[in-house]
Amino acid sequence: MKHFFSVPLACLLLAAAVYSASSRAYSQEGASTLAGKHFQSDTLRARSVSFDKSGAKGIGRSATDTIKPNERNIYGYLGIQDPKAKSFAWYIDRETFDLAQTQAFDSALFLVHLILPGQKSLSPLTYLGNMGSPIQCDHFFERPVSFPFLFSRGYASYEQPLLDRKQYNVRSPHTLLEYSTAGNRRNAEQNLRVFHTQNVNRYLNFGLQYDYYSTKGIYERQLTRNNDFTAFASYYRNRVSAQGTFAYTYIRNQENGGLVDDRFIQDTVMEPNLVPFRLKDASVEYRKRNFVGVVGYDIIAKMLSDSLENMKSILTAKLILEANRYTRVYADTETDSLYYGNFYISTNSTHDSVYLATYQSTLLMELSQIAKYPGIPGLRAWVSGLMGNYYNFTPENFIYTYNNPKFNTTHFGVGVYSQSPYLSYSGAARFYMSGYRAADKELLGRLTISPWKSKELPYIAGELSITDREPDIFINRYFSNHYKWDNSFKKESRFRLSAKFGAEKFGFEAGYNIEHIQNYVYFDTLSLPAQDPKVTITSAYLQEKLKLGWFNAVCRVIWQATTNADVLSLPTLSGFGAIYVQYPVVKNVLTMQLGVSGFYRTEFFADAYNPALGVYHNQRVRKIGNYPFIDVFLNAKWKRTNLFVKLDHANQGLFDNQYFTTLHYPYNPRMVKFGVSWMFYD
Repeated sequence: MKHFFSVPLACLLLAAAVYSASSRAYSQEGASTLAGKHFQSDTLRARSVSFDKSGAKGIGRSATDTIKPNERNIYGYLGIQDPKAKSFAWYIDRETFDLAQTQAFDSALFLVHLILPGQKSLSPLTYLGNMGSPIQCDHFFERPVSFPFLFSRGYASYEQPLLDRKQYNVRSPHTLLEYSTAGNRRNAEQNLRVFHTQNVNRYLNFGLQYDYYSTKGIYERQLTRNNDFTAFASYYRNRVSAQGTFAYTYIRNQENGGLVDDRFIQDTVMEPNLVPFRLKDASVEYRKRNFVGVVGYDIIAKMLSDSLENMKSILTAKLILEANRYTRVYADTETDSLYYGNFYISTNSTHDSVYLATYQSTLLMELSQIAKYPGIPGLRAWVSGLMGNYYNFTPENFIYTYNNPKFNTTHFGVGVYSQSPYLSYSGAARFYMSGYRAADKELLGRLTISPWKSKELPYIAGELSITDREPDIFINRYFSNHYKWDNSFKKESRFRLSAKFGAEKFGFEAGYNIEHIQNYVYFDTLSLPAQDPKVTITSAYLQEKLKLGWFNAVCRVIWQATTNADVLSLPTLSGFGAIYVQYPVVKNVLTMQLGVSGFYRTEFFADAYNPALGVYHNQRVRKIGNYPFIDVFLNAKWKRTNLFVKLDHANQGLFDNQYFTTLHYPYNPRMVKFGVSWMFYD
């Protein structure tokens, strides 16, 4: 028990120490707020803060700091003219290399009781029923198209992005502490987030984030411990720009293989710890280490006035460096387990290890758009090289000296972009010239039309994607104790078209998606890679956030169809709904919400999960769905703090006991969860 609490407790103490030190070093007047004018009463407030002649007012600096007030920082790079924008964030789009501004912090009291990663997209999820287990979204068009490491795709929701990781510029240190818990000592669930960012001066920012997801489990062998740490920094000054992120993920999960018989949940009433499961001593360990750095220099810049603060980039060179290392180990000490049908190495135990390392460098040239008029383009061109090596056990290891197989590929790309209040678009085309991805191509285009210069009022947006892609390295060849394959699959070709219409002021959004896939790669009912000649997927969705006085309602409905349900099974209808009352208990001090929310999906052959491979795969044993998962919640906002208490799975036993999230994996029984989110920013 002591060990179980040691990690989150240590992080809380560390965050407190960081915040205490920051408070002493940054005793400035005022507080930061969210970027943009459309974040109103339910976002962070701020008093007026301005930069003085020697730099940012209140930012701790030594007497030797020689910052000049007319030098350009990130404000100039993003073209931010609003002097009230005291706290904002941006990211680099991985596909188009756009430098895009985004929301920095959100303290809105909006469905804060939804704590499972991915739930706030308001789409139902397929997972193993407890926090920390692998996740797959039921909405096909919200699933990532490709994964850097095949065997970790289920844990992507628990990890922070890298190149497109949010960077910040803040005029006072920001520290966020989030904590939630449920259950008792025997089956406790804990989630922890520690986040801190601050500016050293108006050019340099650094920060860190730590996420911890842990459950002991309601049922047998459900222990999960997911750790994800990122450190990030950015520097924008005059002609020089730089930003970087380091990430480390360490996940240790037990695997129970699902129920021996689903009737133990459907037809009987048993204590959860007595329900029998298929695997008795299996576990998985996954590690990820990543680094990405971006360095840029304005070769040609235009002075819009005598002040460097108004410098405009004309021609910029950027160098992007990425290094990634992934490892996964699956172990099972059970002898002659009946769970698996094949034993290719040993019948006494299993110890499957797989490894992947990649290193990529990209040199990019960017010609800025002349002016922010609708349709005036900026241009990009780049060359990129990737090399790497990988490992998984093969029979040759017994006979020959083994060297990790190596691979490489190179591509060049071109891009176009334009940003304006009325019309924005961006596009990128990549053509692979050599290596294992030779002759691959990727084309992407995005368009947004905002007649009223803001997404607050009606706007339309669309995206087109065309790709020809070589299957993953591990899809072609793999060998382990229970699974082996040697494939020569064709390139997978995808054509995707998406469009949406919305108005954020009215909380409305509607969208339509269609994708045609040739040589579709999937995992069949035997958990083996397979390829189907063609499949077409279509979806449409409607989302509305309604507010009438104290009454609030949120609804998202998704319709999906596929031309070949034998290779890709999706729920025809799915969605989320919430009804709640929000009222100010003490004006501008305490606001509370009381209501119910729930996820629902119609019956379909939801993918099964394979613990040895860590992938979801087809199954035709039985359909899952037609069961609502309902929560009763009480959310509250007290000054800078959000709190929630909810009765999770409140409807257990009211209709029937078909509460499965994946084949043979039941959802947790009814339980009380509570949590707190506390932001410090002065």
